[in-house]
Amino acid sequence: MRLATLLAWLLTVLVGAAMLWTWIARGGLRRERERRDGLPAPLIFGHALLAVAGLAGWILFLVSGSPTLAWASVGCVTLGFALGICTVTVWTPFPARRYRGRDPAEAIQTGESEPVITDEMITDFLDDVAAGRRAGELRPSVAVVVPVAHGLLAMTTLALAVGTAVHLH
Repeated sequence: MRLATLLAWLLTVLVGAAMLWTWIARGGLRRERERRDGLPAPLIFGHALLAVAGLAGWILFLVSGSPTLAWASVGCVTLGFALGICTVTVWTPFPARRYRGRDPAEAIQTGESEPVITDEMITDFLDDVAAGRRAGELRPSVAVVVPVAHGLLAMTTLALAVGTAVHLH
C-alpha cells in the first residue's frame, strides 16, 4: 500500500503540475490578479506546495519507515486537498445573473443581484447537447477531464495515505 500511495501521489502531482504550468503559461495568474474576485495566488501555490511537501515527506517515510513522517505527509495531503476543494469551489462559475430592470453595472456595485438560470440558458444548453449528439461531437474536453482526473487521483492518494498511516499502528 505504501508504493501504491507513492504512485498515486506522483501521478496527482504530475497532473497538477501540468495544469499549473498551462494555467501560468496562458496568463491565468495575471488574469486572476486583474479580477476583483480573482483567486488569490497563495491559494493556488499553497495547494501545490502542500502536495509537493507531502510527497517529499512520503518519500522520506518510505526510506526511513518513520510513522511521524507518514502522519506529517498525511497532514500535508489533507491540507492540500482542502485547498484544492477551495480552489474548485471558488473557480466554479456561478449561474448567470439577471438584474431585473436595473443597470447591470449599478446592480453589481450595490450587490443587488440574485443568481438566475434563464429559460434561454437551458434551451441553448439542450440545443448544444442535441447538436453534439447528432454530429457525434459530444466528447469531454481536456479542460474537464484533466481536473477531474486530478481530483480523483487526489482522493485516492488521501485515502491510501491515511490507510497506510493507520495501518502502521
